[in-house]
Amino acid sequence: MLTIVVLGFGLVLVVATFIVTEVLAGLRPSQIPTGTEEKTAGRVIRVRGPVRGQLQSGAPAIYTEVIVEYYTRRGEGPYEVARKFPVGSRITYAKGDRVIVAYDVRTPRRARLAGRVSHWPALGLPSAA
Repeated sequence: MLTIVVLGFGLVLVVATFIVTEVLAGLRPSQIPTGTEEKTAGRVIRVRGPVRGQLQSGAPAIYTEVIVEYYTRRGEGPYEVARKFPVGSRITYAKGDRVIVAYDVRTPRRARLAGRVSHWPALGLPSAA
């Protein structure tokens, strides 16, 4: 009788372990193996500046604001991301420049400019050929 109870309890533990591992495997993002950030191409739609205002820290500054429109790799969007550069910065952007945008796939979607690019072939949704 004790053998049946021990084997039954062991079987229950094994089944529970398999269930827990399946649930945890389903929680992992299988589509994004590197994490929760993806990169895509975006286009500068507006450059404002020089603007006299405050930075996020509250410090007064004169800056140039660059606003970029981008679509996610899944075709969601358009979204916009803005970045403020100091007026004396050597980094310059013009309307129509193509840039790399790194964005968080989770909501709320946060994005940042990751640099300029000139070699990415397409913006937005892929064409249906």
